[in-house]
Amino acid sequence: MEDNRLRELFTKWTSHSISAEEELELMTFLSKGKAASQRDALVAGLYSENNQEQPLELRDAEQIITAILQKDATAETGAVRRLQPVRKWMGYAAVVLGLMVIGALAYLLVNKKDQASSETAKYITEPLDSRRATLVLADGERIELQENPDSKFQQGLTEITNVDTSLLKYAAREGLVKAAGYNTLIIPRGGQYRLELADGTEVWLNASTKLRYPAHFGGVTRREVFLESGEAYFKVKKNTALPFIVNASGMEVQVLGTEFNVNTYTKKFTTTLVNGSVRLNAAGMQAMLEPGLQAMLTNDKFITRAVDTETFTAWKDGQIIFDEVSLEEATNNLSRLYDFDFVFSSPELKQRKVGGRLKKEAHIEDVLALIEQPAYVKFNIKGKTILVSQVMSK
Repeated sequence: MEDNRLRELFTKWTSHSISAEEELELMTFLSKGKAASQRDALVAGLYSENNQEQPLELRDAEQIITAILQKDATAETGAVRRLQPVRKWMGYAAVVLGLMVIGALAYLLVNKKDQASSETAKYITEPLDSRRATLVLADGERIELQENPDSKFQQGLTEITNVDTSLLKYAAREGLVKAAGYNTLIIPRGGQYRLELADGTEVWLNASTKLRYPAHFGGVTRREVFLESGEAYFKVKKNTALPFIVNASGMEVQVLGTEFNVNTYTKKFTTTLVNGSVRLNAAGMQAMLEPGLQAMLTNDKFITRAVDTETFTAWKDGQIIFDEVSLEEATNNLSRLYDFDFVFSSPELKQRKVGGRLKKEAHIEDVLALIEQPAYVKFNIKGKTILVSQVMSK
């Protein structure tokens, strides 16, 4: 292959403008051992053109290419799958190539000088800082937690600690007999927070979520909280004398000690049970869940099904899993997680299916890059709006 043609293909690939046929041509060339020296020199040359002060050494390029070609193209890459099954292997191959090149270059760059300035040039968005939340006390006082790191607040006989601007922890004196007032924790778009209630129950709150709960559980016959909007994962401290109740827009989830996720982002509320057992009540209807089951409340009825619970709970561990969902659903999720609005150039694009596991990166560009090629779309960021357009026909 001529150097100019190889350079042209490589440039198209990095700009996401390469066609499926050109992708195949590039992958075929990269798989030929006899072109190793030409291939390695090209990678080193292209890198050095954009990093003149810290050129890539040829042996580093060899390591990158060797790693790419030794990688099984069907292995799990964290990328989103292509839409067309017939050409799916080409999508995986391109994504593997991209992830390995980007990953290897990033690893090498750590050992180079001027890393900070090089990384900054990659992004047009600010890095995501999800440690944001507003605490509204029972008396109406509002506290912006991100502005009060590692601070303590006294609410009657309850101490509230804001730990590392990521965990809000409650500690109450034992033997309290008077019921407490209800506080509210509000998580904005782009935020996430953890909450430890006075009884030791842990709650992970996702973006765009509002939870109302008492400062302590003294003087009550049941522990009751209200998920007014959004999504939360509960790890309930077992107490057979005080059942734990989650109220979510007309649905009641009753537990003794268990782990489960409640999602109210859409009109179809879902409860996913990880372990233990829960009883659901809504509009006179009931449902019992065992681990690995999910109940969906729709039209005042519960629909129960077996699911991979990790798909619906991975968000609390910094993962994003799309299980063959529409591009519209995927971007709605990203809107909440990163605080951006998506605008589609064509309604047809909303229905395209995407699937896969992604890491919640600091910059949304890193996530979008893994979706673009498999979904045949291009994302253009303008301020806080992202335009979604088609880049090639299917």
